Amino acid sequence: MSAATNYELNDAATVGPSFITSEEATLLASARAGDSSAFECLVMPHWDALLRVAQRILRNREDAEDAVQTAFLDAFRNLNGFHGHSRFSSWLTRIAMNAAFMRLRVSRRKRETSLDELTEIGEARTRFHLVEKRLNPEQEYLSKEDRVLLERGLKKLRPLYVEVLHLRNLQELSTKETARILELPVGTVKARLHRARTKLIRHVQSIVTRKGPRGSVRN
Repeated sequence: MSAATNYELNDAATVGPSFITSEEATLLASARAGDSSAFECLVMPHWDALLRVAQRILRNREDAEDAVQTAFLDAFRNLNGFHGHSRFSSWLTRIAMNAAFMRLRVSRRKRETSLDELTEIGEARTRFHLVEKRLNPEQEYLSKEDRVLLERGLKKLRPLYVEVLHLRNLQELSTKETARILELPVGTVKARLHRARTKLIRHVQSIVTRKGPRGSVRN
């Protein structure tokens, strides 16, 4: 799965005015027509900012540069999914973050304990059973509805809020780990996370209100 796919690049459902400049619109049209020079002019001004985001996640400049290159490639392949309902820089930032997290997961897998060590650990631990939990059709429908609502709400957040939510809630990192990656004090991360969650709830509630009585979202 590409780094772009997980972020639902098609932002056509987002309500609001266009956030792109006339220059960006011109470059975007040329890039969609296959003009690589136009695409380069469109994305290169964001290189440094994206590199900083990726480097905070990966803690390695070389890996961060690779992640940004991957993000640019994903962005080029999915230009038709951008409709100007969010800032182009925000759209790129989401892709770059996802590319960095994908690279981080690969790196973590390489550092996993060997199979032999896992066997020894497994023998020493209490045996356990996994219970498969299946959703009924209604639960599955609600689950999909919730994901759509949350994705739409996330698109309305500034990148700094998306970043902290992604680290804490999707990557399930601790507050201390999140603070280390973002190079921020723990207190700042806690405050930013609180604001991010509050804003996300408000955005989702506004979407639910517009959808009418059928719109719902769980915790």
